[in-house]
Amino acid sequence: MAVLLDLDNTVFDSVGIYEFTIREMEKKAKTLGFSSSKEFKKTYDTVRAEVKKELPNNPVNRLRILYFKKMSELLFGRLDPSFVLKLDSVYFGFFLQGIKDWKKKNFKEFKRILSLLRALQEVQDIVIITNETLRTQLLKLSVLFPKDFKYKLVTSEESGAEKPSALIFNKALLTADPKKSYIIGDSLQDDIGGGLAFGLEAFYLKSPISSSKTKSVLEKKSLEGKEYWESPDLSSALNYILSLEKGIVL
Repeated sequence: MAVLLDLDNTVFDSVGIYEFTIREMEKKAKTLGFSSSKEFKKTYDTVRAEVKKELPNNPVNRLRILYFKKMSELLFGRLDPSFVLKLDSVYFGFFLQGIKDWKKKNFKEFKRILSLLRALQEVQDIVIITNETLRTQLLKLSVLFPKDFKYKLVTSEESGAEKPSALIFNKALLTADPKKSYIIGDSLQDDIGGGLAFGLEAFYLKSPISSSKTKSVLEKKSLEGKEYWESPDLSSALNYILSLEKGIVL
């Protein structure tokens, strides 16, 4: 038995932290080798649009270092490896700081999420399943979860395929029964579609964190004739799974 858990925009607000990171890099533009914040933004937006056009089927979050490579070529007319690696390092420095800030801002809710995950650990394996590189996700996880929190990590890089492929789900469920397992994620195609095809009970999240404006009520939805749950936040989904597994609600 296992709870498969997507990471970005499921456990934390990856989009919001990405936006914070780019804003901070704009502020630091001159120290990074740009003439101004405007030049950084213009160059970044230009290469981002170019890469998305060249590689339309590749998720943009895995193309970040390619952006920096093209920024080097555009600015200097050549590749400067040190410049590219510096941008990459600064990017992840701000991104990891963004995760820490997000945790502080949402301290009570994130503490509740951890409490629910720890309770689930007593009856289920927690498996992070992600369409990302191993290094990138290890960096994020190094500041996201406490060191004593136990979980497994399965990335598309080590599986040879991305969600919704059966290859990555096979690896994530190597020692678990799909009929007694769950998938929680923010992508209908990758997480929910892939999980349903594998026979998992699926939970589609609208947001990692609960909002006072929305009720913590799960709704049944349908995807290609198969039912899944739509949950307003991660806590609601975890609480529902825990109630099924242990007969309790936290």
